[in-house]
Amino acid sequence: MNMNYRNTEYSYHEWITFDGNKATGYHCEDKELLKGINTTSFGAQTRAEMHSKIDHYIDNRQENIEQQKQYDRAEAEYYEKYGTVGEF
Repeated sequence: MNMNYRNTEYSYHEWITFDGNKATGYHCEDKELLKGINTTSFGAQTRAEMHSKIDHYIDNRQENIEQQKQYDRAEAEYYEKYGTVGEF
């Protein structure tokens, strides 16, 4: 079931776990919400938790983008210095 909060789409899911228990949760992969950061999707156990996470991404957008840029710079410096030796 698709839902919307603050112009952001997310969905509700139900499934059966590996051990036969019913599980439920919410999932968001709104491309506009996550534009500019490496996160492609996220989940939550409750609607309130999902709304809180969406609020965070919207209300702290510039800070999240700046943190992503800082991470990208640090990652680039690491690879420039050490390469990918031994990673794979």
